[in-house]
Amino acid sequence: MTPGPERRRGGGSARRAPAAARKRPGGRSARVLSAVLQAAFGVLMKKGIDAFTIAEVASRAGVHQTSIYRRWGTKHALARDACLHQAEGALPIPDTGSLRSDLVALLNRFAAMLESPEGRVLLTLSFSQHPHVVAARRAHWRRRFGLIRTIFDRAVSRGEFPRHADPIPFVQTLIAPLYLRVLITGESLEEWPSHEMIDRFLAVYAVPRKTPRGGQ
Repeated sequence: MTPGPERRRGGGSARRAPAAARKRPGGRSARVLSAVLQAAFGVLMKKGIDAFTIAEVASRAGVHQTSIYRRWGTKHALARDACLHQAEGALPIPDTGSLRSDLVALLNRFAAMLESPEGRVLLTLSFSQHPHVVAARRAHWRRRFGLIRTIFDRAVSRGEFPRHADPIPFVQTLIAPLYLRVLITGESLEEWPSHEMIDRFLAVYAVPRKTPRGGQ
């Protein structure tokens, strides 16, 4: 006998149920991962890397230590990923409508981040020479500079930056003095003339204005 509509609908629901069930663990896994990384960064801020323990992270995140060890293996690997996770959202890319004001906003955000407690923790990545940390740090900055390029893509379309110029050395030159003052000289970032330096570099990269036809 051919099954009726009711049986076909019931059978279809039964077949779809496992697929729906399979989606739930993935969402929970992402939430657990985020909770562990946030907890790890909180412990780093409170105690530093020397007193950082997976046991305390597990307690804060509400997970078992073995789950953390299975994924990261060591406290240094967990600390590295916690810093990278925090860094990803620490510096949103500005979109103010002009290249100069975008760069002013970007440097202001860099300065605020570097002088914050969170920024001080993130700077620990700058000192580690562990191969995994070095690779992760380079990957982070590749992503960060890729996002910063969008500022200059918009500037090119507005005629504010040369189309064929590479903006990354330009940005690195603006950012580097901030790290120098924080990590080496210990001088205040408020005293660094960021706006003046932006204006100087923009003058070097200025796009020549087109002379109207018939003009002098």
